[in-house]
Amino acid sequence: MDLVSFNYKKEPLRDILFIDVKSFYATVECIYHGWDPLETLLVVASHADNTGNGLILAASPKAKEILGISNVSRIDNLPDHPLLKQVPPRMRLYIKENVLLNNLFKTYVAPKDLLIYSIDESILDITYSLNLFFPDLNLSRQEKRWLMARKIQTEVYEKTGLILSVGIGDNPLLAKLALDTEAKYRKENSYMAEWTYQDVKNKVWQIDPMTEFWGIGSRTKKQLAKIGINTIEQLANSNIDLLYYRFGVIGEQLYHHANGIDRTILAETPPTVKEKSYGNSQVLPKNYTKQREIEIVISELAEQVAARIRRHGYFTSCVHLYIGAAYGETDGDFSHQMKIPATNTNKELKAHCLRLFRQYYQGQAIRHIGISYSKLTYIKAREMDLFEDVDNYINEERLDKIIDKIRAKYGFHSIFYATSKLEGARSLARSHLVGGHNGGAGGMDGLS
Repeated sequence: MDLVSFNYKKEPLRDILFIDVKSFYATVECIYHGWDPLETLLVVASHADNTGNGLILAASPKAKEILGISNVSRIDNLPDHPLLKQVPPRMRLYIKENVLLNNLFKTYVAPKDLLIYSIDESILDITYSLNLFFPDLNLSRQEKRWLMARKIQTEVYEKTGLILSVGIGDNPLLAKLALDTEAKYRKENSYMAEWTYQDVKNKVWQIDPMTEFWGIGSRTKKQLAKIGINTIEQLANSNIDLLYYRFGVIGEQLYHHANGIDRTILAETPPTVKEKSYGNSQVLPKNYTKQREIEIVISELAEQVAARIRRHGYFTSCVHLYIGAAYGETDGDFSHQMKIPATNTNKELKAHCLRLFRQYYQGQAIRHIGISYSKLTYIKAREMDLFEDVDNYINEERLDKIIDKIRAKYGFHSIFYATSKLEGARSLARSHLVGGHNGGAGGMDGLS
């Protein structure tokens, strides 16, 4: 069956650059140490203070090429190589570099035409700025796109040392596919590639395996296989009604994406409004088998997230607890939430989280704990229970606020519960981390 259902001349034609910083964390570290980012064997590794035997968060291009190192693998799997360098993560530095990079991008497009996709990826819609930088009428649209991408690459490299891969496309989807499938691997072409509507049949449909296609993971691949869809070409030429019946609106989206269709206009797309929530999670440094130690960590996490919602003036009416079992446990993970009277006090929120845990815990060894609070509201007054001691509640609320102020001024270590010194406690060990990893200095203190 041939592609006949879409008239690409009627589809939005944009000039999109999907930009990725090559091995962002590793490149930043190489630059700050004075090493060549493309030739140095280096890994950014989060060590045992967080995950036991440590995780590789990033590897330089040469480390991936020569040693076959992949991101998010274990340090104990690293090959023994005399030239391989290991450095700890510095999350605050990476965030700072990301801000500087996107400020550079704003000199090429209006803020509404820039979308920060992740800490190392950004989308630029250069449709309206292309002719400002390259007004020459003798240049084709395609030539101007490539010149703009090259200009941005050059300026970023000269000012920051960062190396960019750029996917160029007629829409954000095609630009993303060009980036992930081709640009990142085309050193001889300055890490740039372009996919247009004319490339759908010869490029988009040929992506293999299917999990290399944006938005299709192993689970979706298995579900598609159940209805006889095993390639992107088959997906593009399948029955859209069947896809909608099996997958809902996601099925329709998969069908359109397989045909290269993405009608997103960055400047016209309102931000996705999701119910606001605050949460925190951590991978434990070892398997926790003692219920008391697990409950200490739950209490610490409950307190940390409570402090965050207080900092932003919120009360929560819903707590959620996730428990991840250790590998090989018969009783596995569980995830439950419960509605509660609106509150933001440590005492009440810890009690609710522990109640959830005790209700569903079956004695399995634990390796991952997560807590989040949702159903957030701004309220100045709280409806009290008839049997609740008002004075006790007010005192608890005041105590929490005093502790928050002391920590904000003097740091998390300045005041903490005695349980944080007990066996299994994690808050003191993690107080210098940012996003679960070394921030370079500080960490839990003052974070929003």
